[in-house]
Amino acid sequence: MERKVVLEIQGLSKYFGGIRAINNIDLKLFENEIIGIVGDNGAGKSTLTKTISGIYRKNAGQIRINGKEVEINNPCDERKYGIETVYQEQGVIPILNAASNIFLGREKFQKNILGRFFKFIDDKYMKKETEKLLDSLDIKLKDSNSEVYNLSGGQRQSIVIGRAVYWGGKILIFDEPTNNLGIKQERRALGLIKKLRDDFKISIIIISHNIEHIIQLVDRIIILRNGEKVGERIKHETDGHEIVSMITGVMK
Repeated sequence: MERKVVLEIQGLSKYFGGIRAINNIDLKLFENEIIGIVGDNGAGKSTLTKTISGIYRKNAGQIRINGKEVEINNPCDERKYGIETVYQEQGVIPILNAASNIFLGREKFQKNILGRFFKFIDDKYMKKETEKLLDSLDIKLKDSNSEVYNLSGGQRQSIVIGRAVYWGGKILIFDEPTNNLGIKQERRALGLIKKLRDDFKISIIIISHNIEHIIQLVDRIIILRNGEKVGERIKHETDGHEIVSMITGVMK
């Protein structure tokens, strides 16, 4: 049975003046798949994901979602097509609780006159939905009413991931998902990403410098160097030594 391509990039290029940040990149992401994008600093990894997600406008190339060519010129376009990006900076507001962060910018208002005319937020509904969401993802918080600044880095990241899932993300892009996490939090983050693929049938792109994590987590690996795609490997047909050699350009 032929696998469904949920995201296809053809000839994607982004220039900053005379500098080619990414040049003529091709890649496919299949349904229910995790791919890793690796490369040294300046290889074009972040530029590629930011161009896919609409933070940068492409100079050339095509983006197709489920076989249909689309234009993604801003993050609102990204969400419209079911793409959500989880950045290493973690897009949470520390002084708000989990529910307020999950519904950030998309708050649920009360159905009564206070909600309709005065925009009173339905905190009970948002709290209930958040607890159901976190439970489905096996995310444990001691107190969901607590401000996010009281949570660990891994818990904050889980809230961002939960928000992406709740709002219908079918393609998730992770930018360095284990950066600044402890060993225990790293294991939880990797387990959650696998759960998104296996239980929620979400297709995932991961940007990471950590080759060990990439090897154990993804199905395929895309290697970038100097803004260009220099290789692609299926996980079980390669190893860390070959990937590092391709990243550096020093083939053994």
